[in-house]
Amino acid sequence: MEIFSILEKVSDPRRDHLKKYSLESIFYITISAVLCGAESWNEVAEFGRVREDFFRERIKDFQGIPSHDTFNRLFSLLDPKELELGFRSWIQDICGKYKGIVNIDGKEICGAKEEKRNGSFDSLRMVSAWSSENGVSLGQERVDKKSNEIKAIPKLIESLDLQGCIVTIDAIGCQHEIVKEVTKAHADYLICVKSNQKTLHKTITSWFNEIDMEGNKVEGHGHIPSTRYQMAYKEEKRAHGREEKRFCQVYNNGCTAAVLGWENANSVVCLTKESTRIKTGKTTIEKRYFITSLPLDSEGILQAIRSHWGIENKLHWQLDITFNEDDQRKKGNAAQNFSLIAKIAMTQLKNNPRKGSMTMKRKMAGWNSDFLVELLDADWNPPCNKIDSNKK
Repeated sequence: MEIFSILEKVSDPRRDHLKKYSLESIFYITISAVLCGAESWNEVAEFGRVREDFFRERIKDFQGIPSHDTFNRLFSLLDPKELELGFRSWIQDICGKYKGIVNIDGKEICGAKEEKRNGSFDSLRMVSAWSSENGVSLGQERVDKKSNEIKAIPKLIESLDLQGCIVTIDAIGCQHEIVKEVTKAHADYLICVKSNQKTLHKTITSWFNEIDMEGNKVEGHGHIPSTRYQMAYKEEKRAHGREEKRFCQVYNNGCTAAVLGWENANSVVCLTKESTRIKTGKTTIEKRYFITSLPLDSEGILQAIRSHWGIENKLHWQLDITFNEDDQRKKGNAAQNFSLIAKIAMTQLKNNPRKGSMTMKRKMAGWNSDFLVELLDADWNPPCNKIDSNKK
């Protein structure tokens, strides 16, 4: 069972006399149940009881189906760092060396709780990395108590092999320490800049205020040479009767890093979005600014900016809508480990070549044992087959 490889780096935290059900069997039943739509430990246990004959045939030394308390107790004791390490190794086995654009962003799991010293609870917050080209989650890092994403992001970056990748992060990642960590990983960065970075935001804004879309100087004569300025343009129709135009301006004044004081900074970016209501003709304009280590490549940078929404639409949205993550009522390690189980299930469902939505595939897995086996024993590469790897 290929999926058991995730447990190679995971130790069983239970005492020997409490190991009637093996860690492998509990893990396997949980993955199977979540693939088929289970969202709570009660549902995991009930799925196991309904499909007991299936698991009896699939699990070596099968001892029956544990109670929901046993599932909860084990995943509460299980070290999330060990399970996470197993997950990352498993993803590396599937994909080989990932490349291209890696999006990093945080998500609050509203229903999951972490207990504070005073007895109150905070929502669990995770920072995740999403491989845009592979379409898989690469890993997650828990935001520690009394901390924030600024502390968690460098830990996540350090744990991943990002060499040659382009790392995109929202404005919370606009921190010198995070930029240094990306550079240390031999990767490029593209980070949003907002007004809370007052000096940086003001400088970038002033630079773009001095030139028009074509690269002409607003005051006086002169044109910015193509070695210093590029602009990419994209127009598309959107739902709800809107038309959108995006202008991606990329500028390098020759001493960007020295002037801005950010390590390895090569270019600054202004993304202008014009949104027009077709019915009324009303147009709204929104500007966003970025700092990047990338060279002048307006088309590539525009693609990278747009790809950042992938972590919202393809990971966070799926976790909320398909896996109902925000309504989970789990605590501590159990919540974090269950979040990772959902990402493992999502990877299996997403990589499966059969047609159909993720919701439909989960229903099919519950209806059809052969399809469930296909998901559990999957040894495929798509969409990771775009990546150079010695493994199949």
